[in-house]
Amino acid sequence: MKALLVDDEQHVRHAIQLLGHWDDLGIDILLEAADGNEAIEAIRAHQPEIILSDMRMPGKDGMALLEWISAHTPHSKVIVISGYDDFELVRHAIRHGGMDYLLKPVEADELNASLMKAVKSWEEEHALRTESTKQSIVVNRMRPHYQDRLLTELAIGRGNTSAHIQRLQEELNLPCLIPMCCVAVTSLSHLDADCLAKYRSQPDLLVFSVLNICAEMMRTPAEGVTFRQLNQPDEIVLFHWGPPSSLTHILDSINDGLEQTIQRRLHFGISTCENYPAGISGAYLDASSKLWRRNTMGTQQRIHSTLESPSRNKGQRLTAFEEPMRIAALSCHAASVSDTVTEWLEPFTKLEVISAEQLQQWMQELEWMLSRWLDDAEGQFSLEEESAEDQFPPFAELPLDPEGLLSFPLLRSLLEQRLLAAGKALTAQHHADPDPMREIARYMEAHYQEDLSLQQIAARFYLSREYISRKFKQQFGLNWSEYLGKLRINNAKLLLQNPSLRVAKVSEMVGFQDEKYFSKVFKKIEGITPAEYRKTIPRTGS
Repeated sequence: MKALLVDDEQHVRHAIQLLGHWDDLGIDILLEAADGNEAIEAIRAHQPEIILSDMRMPGKDGMALLEWISAHTPHSKVIVISGYDDFELVRHAIRHGGMDYLLKPVEADELNASLMKAVKSWEEEHALRTESTKQSIVVNRMRPHYQDRLLTELAIGRGNTSAHIQRLQEELNLPCLIPMCCVAVTSLSHLDADCLAKYRSQPDLLVFSVLNICAEMMRTPAEGVTFRQLNQPDEIVLFHWGPPSSLTHILDSINDGLEQTIQRRLHFGISTCENYPAGISGAYLDASSKLWRRNTMGTQQRIHSTLESPSRNKGQRLTAFEEPMRIAALSCHAASVSDTVTEWLEPFTKLEVISAEQLQQWMQELEWMLSRWLDDAEGQFSLEEESAEDQFPPFAELPLDPEGLLSFPLLRSLLEQRLLAAGKALTAQHHADPDPMREIARYMEAHYQEDLSLQQIAARFYLSREYISRKFKQQFGLNWSEYLGKLRINNAKLLLQNPSLRVAKVSEMVGFQDEKYFSKVFKKIEGITPAEYRKTIPRTGS
């Protein structure tokens, strides 16, 4: 804590220095000034908590100084030490925040009692300010989620009451009269796998990037709002208080911004609400349907305002071909698997329309089939075994190219690789080697310093994430993420023995990009921080 002594007489400043119990009061820095002007310079440079000032000084006197302090540093605690017992001076001091008015020559007990009162008052007020700041930070962090929740409720039809609309207007400063509303819906699941892979470990960063660009183009609440649909974490929704033509222009600008930041353009479904707010949920569902029922077979259109007409030849569902696929998988023969996939895919290659919704259904059916086959072979496991760190990202990875269109080579490759890997896992129990889980463990041991995720491992070994999560824990007694964390920390302990490596560098070398998170994981596993662990290492040599 700092204190500033302001008096034009040096011997007075020296005497106050000798009388004060500064160390006992927690004041470790004493500053001096000979007049009000010097005091203001010192206050600006050092922000002292306690100020002791004379009233009569040449230049800017104590009265003017107190007025300046009251206006510019009102949290400072001021004690006046004056040789004048003047009522007007006392009143002026009190009016501008002075805590005490002591007469010269000041007594030690009197001075220290005033100092103690000033220090205690400042500490109490500082604690209150700190708590208030923390609360403000929490509120500010929660506000975007709260706003998203209010808008989500409106979109899904549970927030069109007058009270809810009033809260929205107050929270987001929305217009009181909205004669027309247009709705746009996009989904980050419509991005290709290469793009999603860049954000696999930080999916919220991708969401934030898209939301930020949308908000920039939707400049004010008077024009519209953008939010994350919390019941569908991959969805971003825009409400625009204007005609479809102006919304289309905004969406084109958003895609221009996205192409510069994430090198991709998004697809949007749009709809019009003539009756706000009662009709907003219907417009949202309509826009979402237009997005998911868009044709992925070659159209370059990014904004979808009409529902695509599905082809009459719908082909077969993936599950309708389950038994041939299972037999081909069990053969573990690449040619047999390829022939079976070709037979199932062949009718679809002749279609003119395949919707994004159909692709999503195929991927869900594939996951369901593989999980059921592996569960039947290994026994049933409870989903409760998965830890929070094993939860999957909120985006479905569809076989789409960078334009958001269906890629038959990607779909074919995905099906073949997953079926071959499933067959390998299903027949592994009859062979001592290979062991899929041990292969995964060996891969993690070789690549622990990389940004690994369960999704990435599942894609590499062509197994379902659910199967890896359950089987890995059964075999090793740890979730895959716990195994990876322990592997990284064990290697970090070896690196920490080198005193020339900073903790931040060790963190980076074992695969942690955030030093604070590294320390948190290290302490969770070892019971002490990396810095504390380093102190326990015996030093050798001179």
